[in-house]
Amino acid sequence: MKYSNDSNIAVISTYKENMSVKDLKDMTLQLRRDIIELTWFSGTQSSHVGGELSAAEIMAVLFGRILKLDPQNPVWENRDRVILSKGHASALTYVAMAWRGFFERDVLWNEFNRVGGRLQEHANMELPGIEAPTGSLGMGLSNGCGMAWAAKHTYKDKKPPYNVYVILGDGECTEGQTWEAVMTAAHFKLDNLIAIVDYNKYIISGTTYEVMDLEPFTDKWESFGWDVQIVEDGHDIVQLIAAVEKAGEYETAPDKPRVIIANTVKGKCIKFMENDAIHWHAGHLDEKLYEQCKKELGL
Repeated sequence: MKYSNDSNIAVISTYKENMSVKDLKDMTLQLRRDIIELTWFSGTQSSHVGGELSAAEIMAVLFGRILKLDPQNPVWENRDRVILSKGHASALTYVAMAWRGFFERDVLWNEFNRVGGRLQEHANMELPGIEAPTGSLGMGLSNGCGMAWAAKHTYKDKKPPYNVYVILGDGECTEGQTWEAVMTAAHFKLDNLIAIVDYNKYIISGTTYEVMDLEPFTDKWESFGWDVQIVEDGHDIVQLIAAVEKAGEYETAPDKPRVIIANTVKGKCIKFMENDAIHWHAGHLDEKLYEQCKKELGL
């Protein structure tokens, strides 16, 4: 499928092994620029842009530094599995996948939220590289538990050759199924399961404190038997690398699943979104706002 839309966004970052902190910062900027461009060119001129921007550094560290993937063989047996449980923020997954080479970049501008396009608001497994559908929130960690359990069951007494990463939104952490999965992971000692919470403290209709207070959030995870790390600034690449690399080591917490709670800002790097986060959970761009986004991202 091909449409007439064609982005002029320059490529400032490409994948290479052993990416430096500067490389990952460039990648994060690339992801943010591509999210805005994808949103502008989408069939609806919208996306769930606030929560996509808040998790850009998390996704950059994963796709740029951590994940073992083969875009030419998306079902490679030893690949790391990654699930964006906050599935409405799918544009973030798509721009990272295009950056890593799962499909051509022009697909971003031509197939998001379009009839017949492969890039739908909630990703599905018809797109190679997507591990699980995310149409209902709260299911991602359960999917991750199943994949992590399968790996441990398959390799039995040996360390599985891959980890399972699940990116959660704080909003879905108000849902019962999430906590059933938290309990399940601890019971089955899924130490190859790593959850990362994009803790931007906003749900669709307000702050987490107002709608459904999650605090004491850290204590909850610990009480369920998880190893917990806090990243005070979820936009700090160095802090994120340290936390994710530590979580990926078996010796960190044998027999315990791991969670990283990353404190982030909804709409990060676009000031009018940061200052009005409730109304930018999802949003439509008009030409004026599109140009403002480009200006704030140095375009």
